Amino acid sequence: MIVDASGCVEIRRLGVADVVDYRTIRHAALRDAPEVFGAVYEDEVARSVEDDAERLATCVVFGAYAERKIVGMAGFKREAGRKNWHKGFVWGLFVRAEARRRGAAALLIEALIAYAEAEVEQLILTVVKGNEAAIAVYEKYGFEIYGVEPRALKSSVGYADEVLMVRFLGSKPM
Repeated sequence: MIVDASGCVEIRRLGVADVVDYRTIRHAALRDAPEVFGAVYEDEVARSVEDDAERLATCVVFGAYAERKIVGMAGFKREAGRKNWHKGFVWGLFVRAEARRRGAAALLIEALIAYAEAEVEQLILTVVKGNEAAIAVYEKYGFEIYGVEPRALKSSVGYADEVLMVRFLGSKPM
């Protein structure tokens, strides 16, 4: 458990027993900010509680709590396969609007990095092009842009490019 200096925000890893909190914040993220996620609200709502419990069992998800209510989340999943085992993927970073500017996003990123340092050599993530606030936060924590995937996402409003970012953990590879 990580608590910010003011004691207002607590970060902890979510387990299967936290599936209701996970669903609450995941659904809020996709409903409130559909343009910044690859997943779709209607698809996630249709997932069963058991499916989401399985996700919590196979991924690392941190939750941010304020006043005992979940207000944010961030996920990490190690890549599959021997040749990709050195990489972890960061996904789903979100903080409710009313909880922003209280350090929750920073604490979530710090928790993910601290966890990942013992697991993988590098973290990768994607950000919808134009989401400059998210890009700036990730750059603050050492992520670097290494490319753009054109037309990475398609929705009823058109295509969105995704910015590809990486952070090397420990010493950089030669």
